[in-house]
Amino acid sequence: MFVPKLGASLHCVWPEVTPEAIAALANSQIATLELFTMRFGVEVETAVSRLNGLFRTSAIRPMTIHSTFGGQYDLSSPDTATRERARTVLLEALDIATAVGAPMVVMHPSAEPIAAEDREVRRERALTLLSEIAPAYRQAGVRGALELLPRSCLGNTVDELHWFLDRLDPAVFGVCLDVNHAMNRYAALPDMVRALGARLITTHLSDYDGVDEKHWMPGRGVIDWRSLLQALSDIDYQGPFNYECQGEGDTPEQRVRSFEQNFAWLAGLLEARNA
Repeated sequence: MFVPKLGASLHCVWPEVTPEAIAALANSQIATLELFTMRFGVEVETAVSRLNGLFRTSAIRPMTIHSTFGGQYDLSSPDTATRERARTVLLEALDIATAVGAPMVVMHPSAEPIAAEDREVRRERALTLLSEIAPAYRQAGVRGALELLPRSCLGNTVDELHWFLDRLDPAVFGVCLDVNHAMNRYAALPDMVRALGARLITTHLSDYDGVDEKHWMPGRGVIDWRSLLQALSDIDYQGPFNYECQGEGDTPEQRVRSFEQNFAWLAGLLEARNA
C-alpha cells in the first residue's frame, strides 16, 4: 500500500551540513534524505561523520546519494578523460552510499547539449560505462537510479530510459523520476509513472511552469498532484518521496517546517482521493 513518508534532498534543507541543519532535521518529520556530495559545504569526511551521528540518534534514513554530474562528468562524452571522471564519481558515490548505508545512487545518463545525429553513439557510450560499473554496485548491494532528464539529455523520455533498462541488470538499475524534467509533458506524468512501474525506485518532487525546470514547492505550478499521487498508488510505489525543491525560510528550522507543511497538504490530497 502506497503510504508516502516525507523525504528531502539535504541541500534543499540547507546548503551546508552544519550542526544547526542536523539539529533541525533531528527534530523534524523528515524520514528519508538524499545527499548530494557536491553541495555538502564541508569536507566529505566531516559531512559523513555528522550525518552518521544523525542516523544513529534519529529515525531518519539516508536513501539516495546524488552522484556528481555535468559536462566534466558526462558518461556519454567522446572524450576518454571525461568518461573516466564520470566513472570515478559514480564509484565515489557508491563508496559514500556504503559509508552511510544508503541503498541507491542517483545518476545522470549524460550532460547536454546532445545533437540528434550523435544520440545513438552517445547512448552506447553511456551504456558501456554503466555496464562496467554494475558489478561493483551489485557486490555492494546498491542500486543505480537513472534520472529522467530534461531537454536534449540522454534519458529525457521514458522510452529512452527503458532503452537503457532493457540492456542493464534489473537487480541493479532503476529510475529516478524528476517530475520537473517532463518539460511540456507534465500532463503525462501519471502515465510515465505507470509505464515505469516497478522500475521506478526513487523520485525528485517539485513543481514548475510546464516549460522548463523551476523546482518550486508542490502546488505552485502546473502539476496535477492528485493524479500523480493516484498513479504512484496504482503501482504501489514504495520508494523515497523525495522533495527536491528549495525549502522556504531563512533558517534550517524554517525550511524543515515548510517541507512538513507542504507534505501535509499532499497527504491530505491522497487521503481525500482514497476516502
